[in-house]
Amino acid sequence: MEKRQRSMIPADARQTLLDLIDELKYILDDLQDREYKGRLDMYGEGLKAAYVQMLEFIQQRWEEADSVGLDFDIEDEYPV
Repeated sequence: MEKRQRSMIPADARQTLLDLIDELKYILDDLQDREYKGRLDMYGEGLKAAYVQMLEFIQQRWEEADSVGLDFDIEDEYPV
């Protein structure tokens, strides 16, 4: 999995959450691609399940989730 560099500039809680959502979706897209290509091992499957759960947690608890791009069924998009 390719590592992306993140800036270490301090951010407020909202921006941190937006960055976290972006990072989780980026990683899930990569894991999904590996799965489609038949290159996802058990460790990757576990990571995928954990990241899906994290996104769902944010979606269920944050009132702004729909307005920032979490207005879809996460498990339909990233089936585990």
